[in-house]
This record gives sequence, structure tokens and C-alpha cells, in this order.
Amino acid sequence: MLTEMFFAGMPFRGRRDGRPVVPAIVDDGEEVTCPVCGGTMYPRSAPGKSRHFYHVSDDAGQRCSNGGESETHERAVARVEVALHQQFGENARIETEVDVDVAEVPTPVTERRGDALATFDDWNPYFGEGLAVEVQHSHEDKDVHQVTHDYLAAGYSVVWIRAATVLLDTFNYDTIGAEFEQDDGSGYAQRTSKASRFTNCQALLYDGEHAWERVPPYAHPRGQDDLITYDICTAQGCELRRLHEPDGSYTYTASDEHGPDFPLKALKNAIVREYDRDPFWKWAGSQYHSAQVEKLLATRPEIEHCRGPKGFHEWGRRETLWTNHSDQPLIELRECMYCPVRLVTNHRGRSGHSTFCLYGREPDLDWDDVYFQASPPECDHYLYDEDAIEDYCPKCGATMESPNTTLRDHTSWIPP
Repeated sequence: MLTEMFFAGMPFRGRRDGRPVVPAIVDDGEEVTCPVCGGTMYPRSAPGKSRHFYHVSDDAGQRCSNGGESETHERAVARVEVALHQQFGENARIETEVDVDVAEVPTPVTERRGDALATFDDWNPYFGEGLAVEVQHSHEDKDVHQVTHDYLAAGYSVVWIRAATVLLDTFNYDTIGAEFEQDDGSGYAQRTSKASRFTNCQALLYDGEHAWERVPPYAHPRGQDDLITYDICTAQGCELRRLHEPDGSYTYTASDEHGPDFPLKALKNAIVREYDRDPFWKWAGSQYHSAQVEKLLATRPEIEHCRGPKGFHEWGRRETLWTNHSDQPLIELRECMYCPVRLVTNHRGRSGHSTFCLYGREPDLDWDDVYFQASPPECDHYLYDEDAIEDYCPKCGATMESPNTTLRDHTSWIPP
């Protein structure tokens, strides 16, 4: 004979055939499994109480936390599931605590677990793939902004609703639907909401995609055996990174664990600024608000591979080639402190249109400023002294198989 075991809380979650169920959709006498202790439970109704599950004294009938501190949240989710069944039961699969696949969305997680989810048999012209309902009670730690973005980007609609609202006697699906109709409601539908609204990434907001740039592997002081190829979004307000997997896919993360581990000040001699009025740290903060080292490495054209101690060029002595009417230097020649590479910087263009040219030897200063305003092509390869034998290219790192061969560039673009 089965004897009931009562606890301070009433369970509102069970599993039937491995899938989550709530008491309202389970018939009297139908057995379910407790998701916490694995024990057997049955549904029941009692005067003045919501329909709930109760444990029986089988082998798993020990004191169980199912129905404890999260009872309010579970009870609310159970009522939401009933409302979704009543509204969409014939055209959708209704589940609780179900994972939504967001692996194809550029986000640090691959799944979002919804409190309650209606997944439609066919694409719904208003809600899309499905409707996720997030009950805000014990899940206040969820990042509402990011979670909303991920649902919308994956093709789902989402609504956020408080447990206290769900537990009112007047609650039904109309309460959920009203959130989509109000201008200040907490419902976000596929037809009316764009995922890009719910992001801190300016590139994603305005251009519809992240501003991916490769973080150069030569700037990693850990050494060649420990390098991971990855990109970083260089937009303001975004710290998302994508790691390149061997199968060609990406893994997204907001962590900087794979990045360079040197401080921002290590880039001070590697970056050329038009004016040096502000301290380097202040200037860097005006360029990027976060992930400054990685974003500067990924975007600054003068940071290139070098055999120096940091793996990239550090610019020392400089010479002014051309000034403006205020005698401010606009075109300058610099030399690397650790290798024979020279850098010509031209700031005559509009902001954001500066030219950075690297040379394997000091360029001919008879070339006028018009020449230096052009952008010479990338490798194969940069200028070298014709009488010198170079064993590698300081721009791309290419090496020669024969020690008697000289790396030279294509010279068709050199002015007469």
C-alpha cells in the first residue's frame, strides 16, 4: 500500500517519458517521475490549492527539494504551460525547461533554456519558429538583453513575464498576448522586433554583422605551440571573439583567455599617432572602450611581424618628410628599433584615411609627398637593397629556400 509523503512545498514539475510535464496536463492516477530525486509522483487537486504532484513512499521517497524554494517559479511555469496548451496545443509542441539551439548565433552560448516554449509545426508569420516564455522569479540573473537577442536571432519570439502576474486568478493566454500589443510591453515577436536592437555591438546594430578582425598570432608571447586562431569584433561596446575550429566552424566567447597577456603599455612604441598630445592610455581609451590590446593589434596597420622581443615592430627614430602650414609633421619616416624595416606614415588624408607603408630599406627621399599619399600593394614583397641577400620578408614572414636568392618586390609601381 502506498503512503503519501507531504513536504513543506508542493512539486509542480515532473517527467513523463523523459519529458517535462506539469500537473494540469496529467490525469489522476497517472505516474510521473520526480526530476530531482527520481521518485514516483502522482498529480492531485485539493481545495484552496493549485493542482500539484505528490511523492509516494517508494525507494526514492526521501525528503526532496522539488517544490521547495523554487515552488513559486515552478507553479508559475506550470500555469504558463497550460495557457500555451490552450492557445497553441493543436499546432505546436509545448514544453518546459527546454533548450533552444542558438549555436548558429554569434553568442558565447550554444543553447538558451526557456522556462516554457511553444514550438510551432510550421513557421508562424508572427512568432516565427516558436514562442519562449521566460518567467521572472528565480531567474532574475538572466541577461534579459542578451537572451532576447539570442532568441530573436535564432528565429524565436520571447516574452518576459513576472511570476506574480502569472499567479493571479485572472491569468490566461491573453495576459501573455497583451505584452506583444503594448508599446512598452515585454513581448518581442519575430514580425515586429529585430535582434540587432538588443545588442551593445555598434557594428551589429548598424551594419547587421560583427566587425571581425584577426588578432595576429605573432603578437602572442606564449609561443607558436600554444596559438589559437581567433578574431575579435572591433566595434565599440562589443567584446565577442570567435575561435576558428579545425572543421571550419566557429566557437564564440567573450573571454580573453586566448588573447595576448601583455599590458596595454607594451604597444606604446608599436603604434604611430598623428598627434601625441594625449597620454597613450588616454588615447587608447578614446579608440576602444574595452579589449584595447586585442583591438589595437587587430586594426593598426603598422603593427607587423618582427624578430624583436615582442614579436612586432617597435618604432624608434623618426624624420619629418613633409609638414602642414602650421609646421606640424604629416609625413614621417620611422625605423624599427630591432630590424632594418622602415615605416612611412602619411596623415595628409582625411581622418581614417592615413597611409602606412613599410619598406625593407630606407626609401628614396626624393619621392615627393604625392607618392607617399598612395598605398603601395601588399606582398610580394617589400623593397630591399638590390645588393643585399635577405632570408625573410619582414612584412609577411616568407623565407627563401635558397640562401643565394634575394627577396625583392614587384617594382612596376615605383615612380621613375
